Amino acid sequence: MEKSNGHHSNGNGVSIDYGHSNGNGHSNGNGHTLVMESVGCLEITGGITAPKGFRAAGIHCGIKKMNKDLSLVVSEAPATAAGVFTQNKVPAAPVLIDKKQLETSNSFRAIVVNSGNANACTGEQGYADALSMINTTAKALGVQESEVFVSSTGVIGQYLPMQKITAGIAEAVSMLDVEGYSSAAQGIMTTDKFLKQLAVSCTVGGKEVKLGGMAKG
Repeated sequence: MEKSNGHHSNGNGVSIDYGHSNGNGHSNGNGHTLVMESVGCLEITGGITAPKGFRAAGIHCGIKKMNKDLSLVVSEAPATAAGVFTQNKVPAAPVLIDKKQLETSNSFRAIVVNSGNANACTGEQGYADALSMINTTAKALGVQESEVFVSSTGVIGQYLPMQKITAGIAEAVSMLDVEGYSSAAQGIMTTDKFLKQLAVSCTVGGKEVKLGGMAKG
């Protein structure tokens, strides 16, 4: 999701890989820090909420036995979005729905993501559950259903525990904060060995532009 100067990535949709930094200004060998410096960009704190107008939250709602498993990222103002999707011939319900969202709307406000369950190969029930996640999120935020993306990552072939997720969405909404970027990044992790997030500040046309992202896999 992007609003003027923000980028958003998720488990099975939009993704930009900036590489991984060890936090002291040096890259892990892929040269991303040097590239950023060459175009006038510096790594900053803030993750997905570094751009102005974004809040996030990540919580444990019970899909996993432990660790965060539900994340929410919200834009205060209508945002533009783009998606890159799997070419798999058996896409999960969230992929099908998000493609339709992009085709029918040009205004977006939020993405809700669960981990621990991919909601893949779950048929009509899985599709209905993904729509329910969108509906619940939209209602809790007071936005249109067409302005919400949904994503799921994890185990294939199991139905989502919707009662836990519905309660989790309400909790996540109550915890939205500009400081919630790391919690949100944790909430989309599955077998990841480390947190994958980055924020940079660049100068474009004499103005400061901040980019923030998170990823998994």
